[in-house]
Amino acid sequence: MKNSLQHWLFLGFMGICFFPGLALAVGTQADLDQKLAAGEIIVSTKGDPGKSLQCAEMMGVIDAPPEIVWQVISDLNNFKNFMPRMRNSMAVAPEKIPVILQRKPTQAKEVERLLGPIPADPSTYRVPGGKYTIYFYGYVDLPWPCSNRWYIIKGLRDETQAAQHRYHSSWSLVTGNLRENSGGWILEPFDSAKTKATYRLCTDPGGPIPKFLITQGTCSTMPQIIKAVRKRAADILGQKRP
Repeated sequence: MKNSLQHWLFLGFMGICFFPGLALAVGTQADLDQKLAAGEIIVSTKGDPGKSLQCAEMMGVIDAPPEIVWQVISDLNNFKNFMPRMRNSMAVAPEKIPVILQRKPTQAKEVERLLGPIPADPSTYRVPGGKYTIYFYGYVDLPWPCSNRWYIIKGLRDETQAAQHRYHSSWSLVTGNLRENSGGWILEPFDSAKTKATYRLCTDPGGPIPKFLITQGTCSTMPQIIKAVRKRAADILGQKRP
């Protein structure tokens, strides 16, 4: 029972918490656009019966241009300052990945000792108007009795449609104390100066999960991610305005 509770809490705070009867039916594209324009956050989930891997997709509109939102979700070293439940975050230099994989650390403090106190600069690896790779370390602080989760992911960034104000990023798990963490962002224009953001996440904390905890429903924490990005984008816009 303790393990089941831990898995449920992990899914909740990573943004894959399911509650019976709360699934949102979107309807037509016009219905979706109307809901998004009104500020609603649309969340849908899916999972295979008997498997702990769960996936979710979230859409929301951010009152800022895609370039500003891209800046927010690319600010890896500061995720810990505005993303929910993020205790530590840093961009990782590619040359440190083989060291981590060779040492096989099991705790976050071991990983952070190997990574060192100074994070990599994400802008070093950026290819404006092109595609590029970035590595990221995240440490998620979860409440008792669920143990914290750490991971290193490989992110693929795509700015090839920047001229059309469209951006895409995706990531996959390199290592960590969970089985799966993959997903992505799609940013595209909405109205004149807003962004439609689509966020996708698949995660598996490992171990069996009771079926009653993964019934059809909506995520509890994923909307907090959009809200955090909204606030961060608003802060950036406020700094840019005279």
